[in-house]
Amino acid sequence: MTIHFLRHAKTNQLSPSGRDYDRELLPHGYEQLKEFREFSSLRLNPIEHIYCSSAMRTRQTLKEIIELFPKATISFHEDLYLSTWTELLHFITEKNTKQTLLLIGHNEGLSDLVSYLSNTDIHLKTCGYIQLSFPFEHSGYISAGTGSIVETFRVV
Repeated sequence: MTIHFLRHAKTNQLSPSGRDYDRELLPHGYEQLKEFREFSSLRLNPIEHIYCSSAMRTRQTLKEIIELFPKATISFHEDLYLSTWTELLHFITEKNTKQTLLLIGHNEGLSDLVSYLSNTDIHLKTCGYIQLSFPFEHSGYISAGTGSIVETFRVV
């Protein structure tokens, strides 16, 4: 079982609406995504399903990299917006899937989750990515310290 985690790219501090949910990517964020596309074009295993927060910045992040995942099914989820690591873990384990997943979301939940799963102190910068491999057939079994780091991009 393999799960990929991607934090959205760099965003504006404010949105025209004043809502955090509506914040958009900055030009620097698009540059980060260009670097990510170059990094990942030779490294990513085929991803079968993408779960993406429904916030503007995560949707824009996905739009810029979607060509990397031509066979993936995509779904957007309100409950991935600013989720805690425990909410994200519940979301993933509840899926009970064998598919290779990409989760696109936000900090601090994403960093805390990959830290918990890998037993390593991880901080995903904007456009930070990490791939974890698990010794299980499906996502229902993932838990503390069961993930092995396979690949990283922009991780501290």
